[in-house]
Amino acid sequence: IWEPYTLKDKLFGKGERSQSAGVITNKKSLKNKVLNWVRGNVFIPDPKIYWVKPSVKVLLKKIKEEGVEHIVTTGPPHSMHLIGLGLKNAIPTLKWIADFRDPWSELDLLDEFHLSSSSTKKHKDLEKKVLQTADVALTVSETWVEDLKRLGGGRVELITNGYDAADFELKPKTNDKFIIGHYGLLNHLRNPKNLWKALADLCDENSEFNDKLKIHLSGNVDGEVLAEIEAYPQLKEKVKQLGYISHAQVLQQYNEADVLLLLLFNSKSGVGNYPGKIFEYFAAQKPILVFGPEGSDTQCLISDSQTGSYFSYEEQNIKNEILNLFNVRSKLVSSDISRFSRENLAGELSDLLNKL
Repeated sequence: IWEPYTLKDKLFGKGERSQSAGVITNKKSLKNKVLNWVRGNVFIPDPKIYWVKPSVKVLLKKIKEEGVEHIVTTGPPHSMHLIGLGLKNAIPTLKWIADFRDPWSELDLLDEFHLSSSSTKKHKDLEKKVLQTADVALTVSETWVEDLKRLGGGRVELITNGYDAADFELKPKTNDKFIIGHYGLLNHLRNPKNLWKALADLCDENSEFNDKLKIHLSGNVDGEVLAEIEAYPQLKEKVKQLGYISHAQVLQQYNEADVLLLLLFNSKSGVGNYPGKIFEYFAAQKPILVFGPEGSDTQCLISDSQTGSYFSYEEQNIKNEILNLFNVRSKLVSSDISRFSRENLAGELSDLLNKL
């Protein structure tokens, strides 16, 4: 099956992998503008579109041979839902759950692709067909349930992301530093500028804090974010880039950290976003420092579970909370997190499938 990124590599070389890694670049070069425009306006809904027809053909044969009665498609990539649409149209008795882990037509990242009006309409039309044809649309937050209903969904159900309890082996820290950690993709759209300033100010004001602070970042980190941090002389030597690490290594890093940083999109998408990371943070039993839009589902969850602190990206009065986290440094135990275990969530999905 042809992948558009192979053509990109031929035209531009393999040096720039951010597009295929899921990073939306903020660089203003002509090459990146062209790549973003083509990604958004030519490959609709996404570059996996060329998987749809061959997948439908293969899966129809498999479904008929094995008597499959239920299917679940998960997006993004939302091309997977078009596979489900093709299968449902071919076999109307097939029970289909379309699982939306992220928004489709209302995803903020689409703004980075400079969509034409016709491209925007095509996204919305495809999304509406999926929502109206699927037996159930499934998503991960209360806000997105209501959004999918508004966009055309009939029956829309909520099953959040979660954590696998078997993955977690909680161990004491092996260092005496105060580590604030973020593990995973960090782009310019989720850059907590006021956090970096607050940390720099605290380094100036508190010698012990200055001696202990470390900022650990893993995964693909936007150069703009790194530049923002390292613009503060107090922080330049405190940043440790871990690069790409395995999930098992990420879980080990949770044990070594004192505060786990969670960064939502400062936008409508962020309001309804429960990142999968938040549930792992719950299981890690470390304080969570969250930045996101006011009134988000995550803000309510953090408050209800008493597992951390939540700030808007515009909030400047955050030094006292950071200093409190530095002085206390205790693990958090929420009595309500077991409902987010994968075992419980799988049970909810099983019940949903059995009742279709």
